[in-house]
Amino acid sequence: MMLSSATLTQINIFVKIAESGSLSAAAKELHLTPSAISKNLSQLEERLGVLLIKRTTRSLVLTDIGKAFLEKSHALIIDAEDTMNAIRQFSLPTGLLRISCPVSFGCSHIVPLINSYRKKYTDVQCDIFLDDHCINLNEEDIDIAFRITSKSDWAYAARKIADINWIYCASPEYIAQQNTNLNDPKDLNQYDCLINPSMLIEGGWSFKKNEEHQIINIKSKIASNSSILLKEAAIDHQGIACLPTYIAYSDICSHNLELVLPEYKCGKTHTLYAMYYPSKFNNPLIRTFIDFACKHFGDTPYWDQSIIDKKIVDF
Repeated sequence: MMLSSATLTQINIFVKIAESGSLSAAAKELHLTPSAISKNLSQLEERLGVLLIKRTTRSLVLTDIGKAFLEKSHALIIDAEDTMNAIRQFSLPTGLLRISCPVSFGCSHIVPLINSYRKKYTDVQCDIFLDDHCINLNEEDIDIAFRITSKSDWAYAARKIADINWIYCASPEYIAQQNTNLNDPKDLNQYDCLINPSMLIEGGWSFKKNEEHQIINIKSKIASNSSILLKEAAIDHQGIACLPTYIAYSDICSHNLELVLPEYKCGKTHTLYAMYYPSKFNNPLIRTFIDFACKHFGDTPYWDQSIIDKKIVDF
């Protein structure tokens, strides 16, 4: 006999009747009407060509065939449940997830993300590779590559995770030591600047205010491709730095750093993307992690929200 979903339902109903001892009790447990229970039992007996239960107005009694079939039915239901659980487990994320991430972002924010994800999906292990270079997903054994960039024309599939905002900031002590007021970007030629070369446009820093956009040549005191290093130099009163908020936010909120020219926004913007090889997205491990990352960081990431909440700046 071929087992259809309808037949499995009828077998399950038969088991509930036998275990509960009445049609009404089985109906209550399965959220069906007694007439539906009776009809399904009759259809099962007709399909098998045997009488499974002797029914009277006062009692239900299993026939010898019914007792034998009940034993087989228990095994059948357990096997069906085991099969369904195996399929569910296959659809849930499990195994090793290999992630590539920029050094500065990885040191600051990837651990809390993975910790939260693994609390939900405990059968996942993570290998994390911190690397500021672009990963070739065709050649490298990487599942997801986080990248912060102004580009959008990737050769791979890429999903936006969050906007990355940049701010100009310095220690309060450094600003207090200067003899000139800093009211306009043009005044920066009187200050020491801590430069990340990737943030330069035509050799200068860019500023936006309303519709005005200007590029200001600056005097470099320290140059580095590491925003973490530049942040430490700014805290050490070495000058003004252009930093991503995901690195600077805690020191801004604790007043180790303060915004410089807060009415101006940085003219260069970036986006945090999760890149993956397109054919791998059906892998629940990759799909659920990217979905989780989007929800974890949200429309306004917590590093920006903390600055907004303190009314320091509104992005």
